[in-house]
Amino acid sequence: MSSKIENAAELSVARACGFAGIGIGTFMIGLMTDPSLSLQTGGILSLLTCLVLVLKASWAPRAPYNRTEVWLMIERGERPGPAVAQQIIGGVLREVYVRFALYAAFLSFGLLAASVVFRMLPRAI
Repeated sequence: MSSKIENAAELSVARACGFAGIGIGTFMIGLMTDPSLSLQTGGILSLLTCLVLVLKASWAPRAPYNRTEVWLMIERGERPGPAVAQQIIGGVLREVYVRFALYAAFLSFGLLAASVVFRMLPRAI
């Protein structure tokens, strides 16, 4: 049962991060005339995504389990009882949010580092 909850939580958070990534990528493409600015903006927006994920991770154990997407994704017969559902779903969601926050932090670091490299390159006349 726990495996199904973990898979549902990962799918839910990954889907949300994917939509955020589409938005960030689209914004970066719009700024491609200045690659350094585009990378810097992507890094900052990824860092903002990381912050949101960390906040969501801190709220996950207290968020009502029956209002989460994870709860809706689990088949009715496979759902844990109300006595333990809050603890299980909240804990799993917290772990997944933290993991994806780390991914966003690493992406942000990479984009900001690339931005610095692009600023150091000589500009074509």
